[in-house]
Amino acid sequence: MRTLAALAALLLVLTGCGSDREDRFARPGAPKSSPSGKFVAHAESASEVRVTDRDGGDVFRKSYEYAASSRADGIGVVWLSEQDQLWVLVPGDATERIEPGPDGVWTATRAELPREITRLG
Repeated sequence: MRTLAALAALLLVLTGCGSDREDRFARPGAPKSSPSGKFVAHAESASEVRVTDRDGGDVFRKSYEYAASSRADGIGVVWLSEQDQLWVLVPGDATERIEPGPDGVWTATRAELPREITRLG
């Protein structure tokens, strides 16, 4: 139920409620740097996420088209404020945490939203 409330809050942010908080979300044409400044999150479209290193090399890419194809609102892409941990919110579906593992390889894992992200709405 918390995930549903968080996704509803995200929809308010994505539809332009005028809050400064919405500036944290990566959007097509408006990538966002990670807290360390070493990585950049790109919302390539309403359904695709890409993470690059600061030199522009891909470290992660994933399409969420399967989950967003029946919705016009797309996905939300936002960094945790103090950690290079990216969160992808898919309305009506699950959320994923994207981060590097101990081997440095970036992976996506389904996870419950942290409180910081749920408060963005």
